[in-house]
Amino acid sequence: MATSRELKALLRPLLARRSDLAFVGRTLFFQPFTHYLRGVEFTASLYSSTSEGFSFAHQLYNGQDSVDFMGIAGQHRYLLLSNWKENPEKASADLCEDMERRALSPVEPIVDYAEHQKAPAYIGAYHHRAPNYVFLVALGDCSIGNFDAAEAKLSDCAQHLPEYSAASATEEHRFSGYTFWRMAYLLRTLREDRKRVIPLLHDWEAYSVKGMKLTKYWKPTPFPCEL
Repeated sequence: MATSRELKALLRPLLARRSDLAFVGRTLFFQPFTHYLRGVEFTASLYSSTSEGFSFAHQLYNGQDSVDFMGIAGQHRYLLLSNWKENPEKASADLCEDMERRALSPVEPIVDYAEHQKAPAYIGAYHHRAPNYVFLVALGDCSIGNFDAAEAKLSDCAQHLPEYSAASATEEHRFSGYTFWRMAYLLRTLREDRKRVIPLLHDWEAYSVKGMKLTKYWKPTPFPCEL
């Protein structure tokens, strides 16, 4: 498995010619970013000598402080074989070419909810009723000011998650590490005081970026409904 330092060295030619890209940890991404972090996540494994890179588009205002790189069929995947050290120059050239021509291009346009909906391979849910899909689209609805649609979607999903009810959500769940509790907190906010919804999304976005230690690459911007 290639280390973060080794991956950065392999990607150096690409990073040198593309000022709109950065590499931190094991993540190659576009910078500066706003509501979506888009790029390629290189996974780490104790059980494999290969390194895999997955193109992703992460909706930052969901309050998750780690990169969500899971997609579905159609998500671009790159495999850096374990023998790359035998010819590091070729490995670097192949990797940089794949990143620039195939891995980054499908996720580059995903800067808001509307563009994300056009790229189902990067939504990361196998069914439109899956809670993670419902949360994503409800957040997207909120970002464009469609609070009625967001509340309806979350209310329907909440029927199947009685242990994570909006009535049980408290302030301690605002930044919960459990997605279901953040969903419940958002639903509670939609029901009680919709003026707090957009500030909540801004808070979740800032929390996510800070947790990933990417604040210097982030450009805070208004949501579409605020323009």
